[in-house]
Amino acid sequence: MSTSRLRSAGRRRTDAAQREQLLAAFGRSGLSAAEFARRHRLNYTTFCGWRRRREPTKGLPAFVQVEVAPPPAPVELVIEVGAVARIHLQSESQAALAARLLHLLNGPC
Repeated sequence: MSTSRLRSAGRRRTDAAQREQLLAAFGRSGLSAAEFARRHRLNYTTFCGWRRRREPTKGLPAFVQVEVAPPPAPVELVIEVGAVARIHLQSESQAALAARLLHLLNGPC
């Protein structure tokens, strides 16, 4: 006698013992959850729910407090090359570009 009963609309009701048997078989099968569910004519979402409820909670905290460091203070540097040029740097990432510009400005005319 089968441990599952046919419900209305063609759905089966699976008792706890049969769910455990199916979950144990899945663990030994080496199949993906989707393939195992397909082969055993189980609704994939229902099967995933069985797996999730069977697994012990991982003990992970629901909330973790973090501290976010404040952003670094803005960098502002003004380089003046006589009356020829003035370069305003707003971040350290602009230093390489400023160096190239200074090199070009100091080069032969």
